[in-house]
Amino acid sequence: MVFDAEPLVAHADEEPGYEKVAAYLDAVADGVSQGYLNRVNATEVRYILGRKYGESVADEYFEWLGTIGIHPTQGQRVWETASDYILDYNPALGDAYALATADRLGATLLIGGDDDYNEIIADADACLSIERFRHGSA
Repeated sequence: MVFDAEPLVAHADEEPGYEKVAAYLDAVADGVSQGYLNRVNATEVRYILGRKYGESVADEYFEWLGTIGIHPTQGQRVWETASDYILDYNPALGDAYALATADRLGATLLIGGDDDYNEIIADADACLSIERFRHGSA
């Protein structure tokens, strides 16, 4: 499972749908599945949580993610694929990196309820597993 930024922010903030994200995180913690977070998406999560709660709280959340087994992935390994997603579908940069990470790992991408991914989900040729943890924004 590759986590986009939105599911982790929702989990940290206990926004609507956070229980579903918690279930995926529990599966990683229990060793049932593997969890990944791209460094670009990690940057998004850290600055969002840092602005709301302070850097130390954001850092504690990342430390906890590491202890349950969320593996960070390096952006340089997927930058070309991320740029291809931007050329083909024009998602935001962080979304393109999440897509490219899931693509490279052959993993499911967990996303939120916004419409940023609608075109990719609708494209049968994309051959990418994408799952929403909620419908609509928080």
